[in-house]
Amino acid sequence: MAALAGVSRQTVTRALNDMNGINDETKQRVLEVSKRLGYRPSRFARSLVAREKTRTLGLVVNSFRNPYYTEIAGELLACAASRNWQVIMASSESADGTAALSMLSPQVDVVVGHFWTSHEQIEQAANGIPVVVLDRTDHLPGMHSVELDLRSGIEEAVRALRAKGARAIGMIDSNYSSHQPSVHVPSSRCRDFEEFIDPGRPKAVVAGEESIRGGSLAFVELMRAHPYVEAVLVFNDLMAIGAVHAAHTLDIKVPGQVRILGIDGLSLGEAVHPPLSTISIDREALAARALDVADALAAINFAETAPIRYVVRPRLLWRESA
Repeated sequence: MAALAGVSRQTVTRALNDMNGINDETKQRVLEVSKRLGYRPSRFARSLVAREKTRTLGLVVNSFRNPYYTEIAGELLACAASRNWQVIMASSESADGTAALSMLSPQVDVVVGHFWTSHEQIEQAANGIPVVVLDRTDHLPGMHSVELDLRSGIEEAVRALRAKGARAIGMIDSNYSSHQPSVHVPSSRCRDFEEFIDPGRPKAVVAGEESIRGGSLAFVELMRAHPYVEAVLVFNDLMAIGAVHAAHTLDIKVPGQVRILGIDGLSLGEAVHPPLSTISIDREALAARALDVADALAAINFAETAPIRYVVRPRLLWRESA
């Protein structure tokens, strides 16, 4: 529709929802194309747009089965409520989240979520609605983002583990790859880790499923292949909890013989024995920065603007496992 009318997707959204910031001639052209195509905008969305001072945020939750995403969702809901944003949630339970984004875009003013696909696919699914992408390190043209500087956290963690006496440090990575599910493609976390370990030492890296069971199996594999390892960085806290359980099964003392460090900062890490040390992501700051972007867009009535970008740094949370 945007191409036929000779306008941007966001202009189409503004015309169909009778929003300000578009001249009458352009609006009429969009409406004529819309009528010719038989397009009917969401009645729910139009009622939300028409309601005075109502702002609606779409939240795409990757998976309610993973506590990392549910804890972030909880922070975002609390922050949105404090700033008078209504929230509509959808769970993607898939690799890229575009299906959920496509479903939400006719009903909201802005969408926030984790999206692991290309800029073109996100833009197509958004249909002119601004998107705030969370937790990616690569820059998507035209997309607003709140990024995590995990690289600095991993560098600090490796340095701290060495200071604690760990000479050989291994890693359990995620084995997930959207392109080759059966082949381990090192994650950005793994690539950063490999950059900061001693280049003269063999790489002690194995990969596992992103679950407690996956972390447990991967830890067993790591210890069999690299029994000299004295500390292990794990892709996320769920897998790290599995690694701690596996260490108990193998009668390996944590942290006496092997230090285990996760990434995420889940409250669930306090329930394992010993409590899990982790590179903790500031979920409150992540949510606040995402709402800062949404507020900035609302202040200009969701008009097109240059990408807004924030970076959130993690912190090392030392419990007892490392």
